[in-house]
Amino acid sequence: MARTRSKRKRLNPIVESDRDDSENESIAKSVAAEDSIEVAEVPPTQSSQPSVHPTQASGPQDTIPPPQSQSINDPDPPPTDSTDQSKKTRSDVWIHFKKSGSGDDTKATCKYCRASMGGSSGNGTSTLWRHLKRCKDYQANSKQALLKLNAPASAPSIWTFSQEKAREALVKMIIAHELPFRMVKYPLFRAFLSTLQPRFKPFGRTTLKLDLMSTFRKMKNQLTQELASVHRISLTTDLWTSSHQTPFMVISGHYISNWTLKKQLLAFKELPAPHTGKAIVDNASSNDAAIARVLAVLKDRSKYPPLLDGKFFHVRCAAHIINLVVKDGLKQVTPAIEKIRDSVRYSKSTSSRKQDFKEAIQSAHIKKQALPLVDVPTRWNSTYLMLHSALPYREAFNHLSMQDANYTKCPTEDEWEEISTMDEFLEVFFTATKKLGMTRYPTSHAIYKNMKIIDKQLKDVVNNGPAHIIDIIKPMQDKYDKYWTKMEDFAAMNIAFDPRCKLAIINFMLIKEVNEEEAAKSLARIKTNLYSLLAEFTQMLTNDSTTNPAKSSQANKRPVAPADNDFNSFLAAINPNHNLSATGELDSYLQEPPSGISTGTFDILAWWKAH
Repeated sequence: MARTRSKRKRLNPIVESDRDDSENESIAKSVAAEDSIEVAEVPPTQSSQPSVHPTQASGPQDTIPPPQSQSINDPDPPPTDSTDQSKKTRSDVWIHFKKSGSGDDTKATCKYCRASMGGSSGNGTSTLWRHLKRCKDYQANSKQALLKLNAPASAPSIWTFSQEKAREALVKMIIAHELPFRMVKYPLFRAFLSTLQPRFKPFGRTTLKLDLMSTFRKMKNQLTQELASVHRISLTTDLWTSSHQTPFMVISGHYISNWTLKKQLLAFKELPAPHTGKAIVDNASSNDAAIARVLAVLKDRSKYPPLLDGKFFHVRCAAHIINLVVKDGLKQVTPAIEKIRDSVRYSKSTSSRKQDFKEAIQSAHIKKQALPLVDVPTRWNSTYLMLHSALPYREAFNHLSMQDANYTKCPTEDEWEEISTMDEFLEVFFTATKKLGMTRYPTSHAIYKNMKIIDKQLKDVVNNGPAHIIDIIKPMQDKYDKYWTKMEDFAAMNIAFDPRCKLAIINFMLIKEVNEEEAAKSLARIKTNLYSLLAEFTQMLTNDSTTNPAKSSQANKRPVAPADNDFNSFLAAINPNHNLSATGELDSYLQEPPSGISTGTFDILAWWKAH
């Protein structure tokens, strides 16, 4: 199913205006000045040095003192005199000293080394600044890295500024949110970065591109190393359209790592024109030949050849099959759908028409609810939502057609009935698509049940529906049968590994469709596939242990003591499955009744990991 990804241009009312760069820069400086921000680029220091926020100092110094909020060993806060603001000590040096006494006897005690010295106004602050430059305890404290606010108090973690890591994080943000490269040159963005970390050295678009490619190569190498340890991977293809309306084919990989489903985008390929149905059909035979060639290569050269001799090497996406089936049905009611689409767009096109539609809603006495949605014509689920949201406003559109002479696309009563029937009929397809179209958790075990529900829906309407509805649904049933017959056994094998269903649900659904004899034959065929699959996996594991004897020898180094033999005999006596072979384990699993697990938040991979 083609997925269109659209991007809206994000406009900054100040930066993206028609002002030139110098004016934007002046605005940025004025904004920064209000917040005491230094807009000029700060020369970078060694990334290994910890970050210390500067404060303004009134005395001469070489080392910038950290603010009071960053003083780690500060036993007391700086003295304040709320009753007499004119006598308040103004120099920032007093952040680091404790003042005691008064007049000429005033003493200043260093908060770090506890040294005491004259602190009267006559002595000035130069002596205090010189002491800070020599104080080893202060120097060690000022070099402390910033403490993370969310770190436990008992074990504070240390954060050190790194220009390299900051640049990498900025690159990932721009990629993830599809931001323009010129963003790094925005004056206000640079002013914002300066408030966060004055030591961050800004860079331009060229450097950003270089960093982006460096990040890409690093992530590609990491992905290559991860995929090297994967025994089997499922490749899927999809069609995407860029914001410039350039069509691409994307190749994704799904695999299980540490009992967790992983998805990775592996490649993009621009699709040459034309993309017409005729051109695609002409390439179908070439695609079949290409798949056969890949299958032959894997059989000859792969350490892990395709299972069951490639019987299920190429399987259609269930959500895509549903998409094809529904589109065939929507073709039969295209005129009615076009009128609904035009009506919804008409009611939203201008302010006056919006007001007219609101008045029509009031005239029809319709309760307030979400207004009709405008669909994306290439996505059937979007069209379904448009039809579903427009039906409650049926009378409002009829009123609008009588009040507005320019509105000429109101559906007829028969067309409204067609739309109502399709809305009710397509609900099952819409629900199945949502369940099977997810990519972050396994869905293969859910294919059989959801596709069988669709199958029953199609058969019920074709066998019992009115003639004009049968004409709409029959092409959908033909398309469904064309694809489902090729993947039914595959879906049945997957649901058999769902501990809530096993073979019981397959037998239950088959008996409803065919007689017991035919159901028994189908069930026997599915069991044969399951045991053949298990045999191939067992052989594969045996070959691995043969080619890697070091691992198996490590596991068998310790001799088995008589007590261990007795214990194993005890386990076998109380648990017949303890010493079962792989085939015996499958027998035991299938013979046990389905587990009574709630279907709400069931994680099938977590269940198999625990069992």
